[in-house]
Amino acid sequence: GAILGSQDFVRSYAGAWQREKKRKYPPKPNLLRGADWQDLATVQGLRKQVFG
Repeated sequence: GAILGSQDFVRSYAGAWQREKKRKYPPKPNLLRGADWQDLATVQGLRKQVFG
């Protein structure tokens, strides 16, 4: 993922990331799957399947 942290943390940096990558729309935080990660999120999903 490009930004890793809580949903609030990811959301706070998404605007700067959007401008840097020249994206038209702001990215949405994606919660991590595969285990009990609580509130851990990324801007882009993980590229490799970590579990199963």
